Amino acid sequence: MKVIITGVTGFLGTEILRQCVANPKITSIIALARKDLAPEWQAEKKITTLKITDFGTYSPEDLKVLEGADGVFWTLGTTPDKGRHMTPEQLKTINEDWPTNAAKLWSQWPLPDGRVFRFIFTSGSLVPDPEQLDEKLWFGEVMRKGRAYTELNLFEIAKTGKLDTYIAKPGFITNGEPLLLKLAFGKGYVSKEAVAACYLDLLFNGNEKKVLWNPDLRSVGAAALKKLVAEK
Repeated sequence: MKVIITGVTGFLGTEILRQCVANPKITSIIALARKDLAPEWQAEKKITTLKITDFGTYSPEDLKVLEGADGVFWTLGTTPDKGRHMTPEQLKTINEDWPTNAAKLWSQWPLPDGRVFRFIFTSGSLVPDPEQLDEKLWFGEVMRKGRAYTELNLFEIAKTGKLDTYIAKPGFITNGEPLLLKLAFGKGYVSKEAVAACYLDLLFNGNEKKVLWNPDLRSVGAAALKKLVAEK
């Protein structure tokens, strides 16, 4: 299978890349990035790095590289810390316009066996529900509402039958299973390993749930990791 990854140099994106490289079902990885990947990935034959500055617009040459992908793991987005230094227009571009425009383009690719393009979007547990979009949010309003609008946009595109949309709503993403964070955050945390494994399972198998919260990400990810260990 051929897959696209955005945010590939970030905390979660790097783990997704690692699991994709290790998984024999993934035969081609298109890494969308503004800069070169880490040296450890430079010689990996599965990976093609496509340098992009505007993640919502793609040239005909870019589309030739991307075309035929089965899905995307979209982890690109602003963090609360970086978002404080951006204008509302910049936040809207990154959190709403880029993923929406990309989904519209990539959902047009014909895939064999009647498959549709799978768009796995990383949102967040603090992103408001659609019925809350008219309410005032006390922090990160533009960023959080932008992702909420993206969720709505992706599900609207999915109604055409050309996109299979999945929304991940993680809370605090951790590196492994640190005891102190488990005690501090309880069910509000999920490991990056579980999230990445869940994403790959969604790409391979889909899921009747279209919105996956922390418990879903943990359970689906844990089952996927356990299956991988058993298959080795």
